[in-house]
Amino acid sequence: MSDQRRSDAPALDVEAFVHASAYASEALRRWSLNPDWLDGDQPADDPELPLDARLRRKRQLESLRILWGELRGRHDVERTGSLLSALARDCLGGALDAALARVGDLHGQLPGGPRLAVLALGKLGGDELNFNSDLDLVFAHGADGESDGRRRLPAREYLARVARELSTLMEQVTADGRAWVIDTRLRPYGQSGALVLSVDAMEQYFVSEGRAWERYAWLKAGLAAGDTAVGRQLIDRLGPFVFRRYLDYGLFDSLRDLHLEIDRKSRREDLADDVKRGPGGIRELEFLIQSLQLLRGGREPSLRTPGFLPALRAARDLRLLDPDEADSLGDCYRFLRALENRLQAVTGRQTHELPERPEARTALATLMGAEGWPALVERLDAVRRIVRTSFQARFERPEPAAPGASTGRGRGSSEAGSSSAPTMPWPPGDDLEQRLASLGFAVPDVAAAALSRLARRLERRPLSAEARRRLDRLMPRLLEKTLEPEDPDTGFEDLLELVETIARRSAYLSLLHERPRTLERTVRVFRLSGRVAHWVIGAPQLLDDLLDPINGFDLPEAPKVLPDDPESTLDALARYRQAGFVRTALGQLDDALDRRTARQQLTRLAESVLDAVARLTLAEPDRVAMIGYGNLGAGELHYSSDLDLVFLHPAGDPPLRGIQRLINALQLPLPGGKLYPVDTRLRPNGNAGLLVTAMDRFEAYQSDQAWTWEHQALIRARAVRGPDDLVDRFDRLRRDVLCRPRDHDRTRDEIVRMRRRQMAQRTETPVKRVLGHVQFIAEYGILTRAADEPGLIDARETGEQLRALGETGWLDGERIAQLRDLHAEACVLRDRSFLRRGVATATADDLVEAAERAWDAVFGQTVRGPGGAVH
Repeated sequence: MSDQRRSDAPALDVEAFVHASAYASEALRRWSLNPDWLDGDQPADDPELPLDARLRRKRQLESLRILWGELRGRHDVERTGSLLSALARDCLGGALDAALARVGDLHGQLPGGPRLAVLALGKLGGDELNFNSDLDLVFAHGADGESDGRRRLPAREYLARVARELSTLMEQVTADGRAWVIDTRLRPYGQSGALVLSVDAMEQYFVSEGRAWERYAWLKAGLAAGDTAVGRQLIDRLGPFVFRRYLDYGLFDSLRDLHLEIDRKSRREDLADDVKRGPGGIRELEFLIQSLQLLRGGREPSLRTPGFLPALRAARDLRLLDPDEADSLGDCYRFLRALENRLQAVTGRQTHELPERPEARTALATLMGAEGWPALVERLDAVRRIVRTSFQARFERPEPAAPGASTGRGRGSSEAGSSSAPTMPWPPGDDLEQRLASLGFAVPDVAAAALSRLARRLERRPLSAEARRRLDRLMPRLLEKTLEPEDPDTGFEDLLELVETIARRSAYLSLLHERPRTLERTVRVFRLSGRVAHWVIGAPQLLDDLLDPINGFDLPEAPKVLPDDPESTLDALARYRQAGFVRTALGQLDDALDRRTARQQLTRLAESVLDAVARLTLAEPDRVAMIGYGNLGAGELHYSSDLDLVFLHPAGDPPLRGIQRLINALQLPLPGGKLYPVDTRLRPNGNAGLLVTAMDRFEAYQSDQAWTWEHQALIRARAVRGPDDLVDRFDRLRRDVLCRPRDHDRTRDEIVRMRRRQMAQRTETPVKRVLGHVQFIAEYGILTRAADEPGLIDARETGEQLRALGETGWLDGERIAQLRDLHAEACVLRDRSFLRRGVATATADDLVEAAERAWDAVFGQTVRGPGGAVH
């Protein structure tokens, strides 16, 4: 979608434009100007005129020049909206200055200044003003006290007079017409509310009483004039009201109500020719995109833009809309907005209705570059059909199942459509077990017990009538979806537990009922993965990540660090970590993320959490280097990995308390569980050593005192955070230590001895046995070959290490290939057994035998230990 696509530029001269536009001919007559003025460089503003006349002249003539520029192809309709908006803000700024001066002359000045912000909603707020729009304004202030003049006024009354004076300056009809119509009805409580409110009062209103339509109104909020800081403060404070942090599924019902209201009004006969409110008009088009903004803007900053076209582009980039559909809707919007502007220029009125008079129709067709009125209507009808189709497709209501009809077919049921097909057992009845057996459940007694248990528990819950209505609508559909695959038992109890968990959050019940694809995905994921099911049941907000395709399987946006609110920051980090796990797991379940990509994503997730916690807990977060060992250093984190960390600092007092706070924060019991388990035993001297090590002490230890196994651990180590000088020193030390010549026999014996000790100290699953064997073989090769091949130490991930070792000829190609295959198969099996239900373990035993044969071949001696079952 081109950002600068020009609207239709008809072959039109200035005389024809003025002849076609009642607005143009009247404005030029009023100010005694020839049509050629539009192509000249004479300014529209005339500083010699009184303010009232200056505002009107500037608005009328500059608007014409902007529209003429669009008609000549100098800019597109999006730029027209931006230029008209800038013109309105400029006029508002001048009127505000004059209003403040007039009120100040009568009542003096407020202490600290007026601190009045003029907020624009609607098209001006979206920087997309049309040719004859009203200006939707809201006035907010941050002032205190009372004015210092002889006729003192409290701040709110003082500023209300300023607001009224500004409105009069702008909209009063004089001999020169008016500048703009001002509409203040979108303020809190509408016409019955105070004209000017403080920022605190505005926030309180929206927190306690804000309604769904007001969220739509404040989507397009922007500063029009006045105190920038006050305006920005209000917009920021109302951000959580407009854009909810998690996907706002509770919005669906209000969306549907608004949709039905828009749909009902658009079908009225008197709106059939209304390009804004009629079917397929601008209002439907804007509602379609604004609903996406409200639903997902809390999670996606790019959607928090007031303008229609920027929001449309963001929705396209996020794949909320198909690119072709988005481009088509963008073209429709440009056409409708161009038509709206030119319609108002032709008639000289703020109208959205197509003209009835033949001469007005001819003039509008001319300005639109159409070959007559029928051609324009034909194109308009095509545009409205496109908009109408997209609008209705987004908000169609699911068809209810016919009473008594079967909603699914199990192995034991009759053919679809048969009148004898059993109905879904909700609420459960006395014959529940038999009915479930007839529907195809392999263990109907277990499923019946779970379903009855759910019904009893929900019956005792103090649910609202609406929640019970949504529950009763959902359950037949949920049960229908469980019957579609061949194995309805798998994941069934987890699905029922999810329903129990979200019953009080009835918006989720509504979502699952109204979005069949969403329900299908939930059933599929719960069937595939008990692990993901339990994550979601434990934290239902993870449904947002399970159900929403907005980011694919990428990590969500990391939360902001709030130093003054550590509790909220840690809670947000816990939700972020959970969401990252779920998205990555879904990517693997859908085969959209391979094992290596998933591990790298989990590593990035951990690094971002570490960075945030460091900034939250450390007084000088950039003074400490964090060295990741093990899977963290290698970029191979698994869902169940600890974070193996070593902390280094420059000379001086160690930031011990800060590091202790950091470790404690990572391991606090939060609503989503610990952020990460932390293991610091790889520091010099292990648990007996200092928690934070001075860099020179670490260098001396690694150079002169460290054991071979500590150098072995250094192979996978990597600085994950820290100041450049410490990171550079660590990298140089690591290279010096790992690239020193070593006695091969001694190194081999120590590697074997370490592996034996490791296996004796812990019970390993077959998969971990394979991974441990292959990792130690690769690390043995690195330690003994790096003196001659220093490039080997650049590889930290086991598979890459084996590839690099193969290129040096350390082992023959067949052996290297076998080890790489073993490692890859074990990693895949580990992920599958962790995430998926019912993964067979026989393959793991075969891998163990192959790994032990490879070990014997490399080291010339066996290393055996107790076996274990795959987790």
